[in-house]
Amino acid sequence: MRSYIIHVPRGRNVNGRPLILVYPGSGETAASTIISTDFEQVADRVGDVVVFMQGYRNSWDELAGTTDAVQAHIDDVGFTLAVLKALVPLTGYDVNRVALTGFSNGAEMVQTLGCRVASSIRLIVPVEGEILSAISPGCAPARPIDVYEIHGTADSTIPYGGGVFEGDNGLVSVLSAMATVAQWASLDGCGSSPQTTSSPGFVLTNYTGCSGQASVTLRTVIGGTHWWGGNIGTLVVRALGH
Repeated sequence: MRSYIIHVPRGRNVNGRPLILVYPGSGETAASTIISTDFEQVADRVGDVVVFMQGYRNSWDELAGTTDAVQAHIDDVGFTLAVLKALVPLTGYDVNRVALTGFSNGAEMVQTLGCRVASSIRLIVPVEGEILSAISPGCAPARPIDVYEIHGTADSTIPYGGGVFEGDNGLVSVLSAMATVAQWASLDGCGSSPQTTSSPGFVLTNYTGCSGQASVTLRTVIGGTHWWGGNIGTLVVRALGH
């Protein structure tokens, strides 16, 4: 049995609205993520449907890590597809505007889902979690998708520069943040040279000229540590085109 929490904006007609699936980090729950993020507040403002996904033993099987979900062979790709199907009659969401976002282990899960279920989603927003080294060679999305990667340069849990880090039950290896978005840019058929713009506190590395009008962006948070950030809901709906 699996569970999720649906937030439908009060007094809003959500038929035809975007859908956002949120994947907590390892050790976090769907309920705790509601409290620690601004997704509900942003959804109430813009009218999108937000679904907080609950992982097995508060973890995700991203197919190559060391979490409890991986060790129990939990099918989180299948879980995601089942939730998307179940939500169609419940909410009437726009199937062409589905975003997946996750933090840490949840971000790695979202990366894997981008590789596996691209035909069912439009956008992934991984926060503080790059693509797993073991997943990278076999990543073959069915179509181009938008990617908005967020990672802090001072993340001491999952390094911005990639490499091996201590997972829940053993060592895990990931690409760097830069290498992750470069791979997505290649998979999306983007132009080879990204454009970089700097603002106070962060740098945006943006790939353009992608197939299917997709976009690939890395938001490098200068001095940022291992957390969702205070405006993650706003960033996700902005990436969806609000």
